[in-house]
Formats: sequence, C-alpha cells, structure tokens
Amino acid sequence: MGSEQPPESRSSDDDRRRAGDPHGARGESDASAEDATSTSTTERGSRDAASERPVSVDDLFELLARPGNRFTLAYLSRADGPVPYEDLVENVVDGAETPGDLSRDDFRDQVATRLVHSNLPKLDDAGLVEYDRERRTVRATEATAVAVPYLELAMDQFPAE
Repeated sequence: MGSEQPPESRSSDDDRRRAGDPHGARGESDASAEDATSTSTTERGSRDAASERPVSVDDLFELLARPGNRFTLAYLSRADGPVPYEDLVENVVDGAETPGDLSRDDFRDQVATRLVHSNLPKLDDAGLVEYDRERRTVRATEATAVAVPYLELAMDQFPAE
C-alpha cells in the first residue's frame, strides 16, 4: 500500500532540488537518458514525428471534407502496397463525377494537379499517406486506418447511384 507517511513528511523532487540536489530523486543517469531520448526524437525528422502522432479529429474531418482525399484514402486502404500515382488519379477520376463544363481529359488534368500540389502533400503531412514524389507512388500508412470508419460511414450514407 503506497507510502504510509503523512504528506508533510514525504519529500519531493522539488524539496531535493531546494536542498541542493538538482536532479531530485532521478539522479544523473535518468537525466542523461531523457536527453538522449529527446535527441533521438529530434534526429528522426518531421516525417517520423508526423507518422507517430495521431491525427486530430479536427484535422481528419478537414481532410475528409475534400472528395479527392476521401477517394484517395479509400483506394489506398484497399491497396496492397505502394500505388502508382497515375493509378490513383484514374481512381479519383472514375469515382468522381466529371463536371459538365469539362471534358474527361481536362477533368483528369485538374484532378492530377490538385492531388500533386494540394491533396497528397496535406495527407502526407498528416501522416495518413506516404507520397514518394521521386518514384511517383503513394501508399497507406498505419494512420490511414484511422480514416476508414469515417469513410465507411460516408459510403453508407451516400450509396452509389
């Protein structure tokens, strides 16, 4: 059962610091371990940090508000590995309705441009996809699964006609 001492007789890290021990109960080895941990986290880079932190609900809903992002995440959640960028563009074009004032080729160009310059970088920054610009591939990440329940709900609410 924990400490049976009254609160006034328990010492804290703050008390030890005031008494001249700058490391409190932890000691120097623990402080060094903390420094090494924070250094290694910093060295991993922003991509790893983004993929390790969960996507906030607000960010997820903001990203899912764009149809291109929904088609992208739904397609990638079913894919087995990296998907060629061109296949992703075709999937989005096939899933969306071509606006009446655009030809299918013009719409494809518009979708491709939007994916490259807006959608994929934002999804990549959120850790929901990995977008390899050099290889022109996109793949799902572990975080992609976060969006799947919301995608399924949206698909149930708006069935294909």
